[in-house]
Amino acid sequence: MFKLLMAVCFALGSVYAQANIILNGTRIIYPESKGFVSVQLTSTGPDASLVQAWIDDGDINSTPETAQVPFLLSPPIVKVLGQGGQQLRIEKTNAPLPGDRESIFYLNVLEIPAFPEHLKGKNTLQLALRTRIKLFYRPDTLKSKPDFSSKNIRAMVHGTGVSIFNDSAYYLTIVRIRAKHSGVEIAGASMVAPYASLNIPGKHELESGTQYIFTCVDDLGAYRDEVVTLR
Repeated sequence: MFKLLMAVCFALGSVYAQANIILNGTRIIYPESKGFVSVQLTSTGPDASLVQAWIDDGDINSTPETAQVPFLLSPPIVKVLGQGGQQLRIEKTNAPLPGDRESIFYLNVLEIPAFPEHLKGKNTLQLALRTRIKLFYRPDTLKSKPDFSSKNIRAMVHGTGVSIFNDSAYYLTIVRIRAKHSGVEIAGASMVAPYASLNIPGKHELESGTQYIFTCVDDLGAYRDEVVTLR
């Protein structure tokens, strides 16, 4: 079925691709206490689109046939009318996941737009468009909200780079790291798993005691700045 939906109308000529389907957020939080979570799809175009959705465990090359995850998603294939909407339902299975920290998965939404009337009969290449966002499964043992303050984020000099330590049970998503006083950016987007560290290489010597601004992403997808002193 995936191969059928990925098929395109190919001929030498122009390329047609227009995204009409948008999601109601940039990330999904799935608390263990909930029986399921819903994701809203909204069509912004006048024509219907065919949508296929699936969840993967981090393999960006996954397909609905190869992805193995502890979730059920319905409907896996749906037609979304122009200017209409559709909800996807995600439900956790009985497969075990860690109870002391978050687990991360990814929701994939593949959109095949309707072929416009004015292009019919012309040489075109029609493309399917894929959106992929993070899905965080949060066990009930994590009672408090994520707190990515300086007490949970540590940064240490690592050669010409920096080692970032995430001392919390939540995934730390960093948009960028820049020096507080000079504004010089030393790192771009990255993610640090719970109770793990990440080495970010650099080109210049860094000094202990220098303050850096970590721009992180919260549960709502908003950017938050936190000042961290390099050790």
